[in-house]
Amino acid sequence: MIESSGVDVTAETCPHYLMLDTGDYERCGSLIRVNPPVREPHHKGLLWAAIRDRTIDMIATDHAPHTPGEKQREDIWAADCGFPGVESQMPLMLTAVAGGELSIIDYVRLSSAAPARAFGLYPRKGALVPGADADLAVVDLAATWLIDHATLHSAHARITPFHGHPLKGLPIHTLVRGRFVMRDRELVAEARGWGQSVRRIQEMPMPVPRNLEHTTAAILRRPQSLVKGPSNACQIRRLV
Repeated sequence: MIESSGVDVTAETCPHYLMLDTGDYERCGSLIRVNPPVREPHHKGLLWAAIRDRTIDMIATDHAPHTPGEKQREDIWAADCGFPGVESQMPLMLTAVAGGELSIIDYVRLSSAAPARAFGLYPRKGALVPGADADLAVVDLAATWLIDHATLHSAHARITPFHGHPLKGLPIHTLVRGRFVMRDRELVAEARGWGQSVRRIQEMPMPVPRNLEHTTAAILRRPQSLVKGPSNACQIRRLV
């Protein structure tokens, strides 16, 4: 409906909506609080289906680095919303690849190529072509690990509802513009300050509305002779 009206929209989800559900509330307590909330188990299947049919076109992190004190409360409503997601997103999604939920090609599109296109950064980002930045993640699809609060690298937010979650598939090396910033899963000290602000390299197309003749205003402007029958009359009354 929205796309047919000429509106450029994107849809994203995050690993916690794909892999957690209301059954995890008792285990995680207030740590699981996030907006929107983690939902019932059947929602996960619907989200995976939306990924496969490309209704959802990005996988995000929803990174919210709250401290343990801000998250661990007896009253869940007193806990801050969100939790760290940058470090865990890739291994969690690689684990989904290992489990057959999506292909590695799909994951690259969802996490790299699609965001680069949406933000006007493609092909400098999101592609392996001559002239593009050499931003690379070298992964081991067979590597296994358990997510642990203590081993997270966030300086103040070493806490996650995925604590104890088994993983299969890990990023081993990371390069930014051709330089190692993580090697053998260890941050490279010399890479500090190597990051740069990323700016749009393409002008984004202006949205051009379509199907304007089907808007409520257009229907109400039609001559009454064109609006006949009880179904049309009911439709107009509902729209008004």
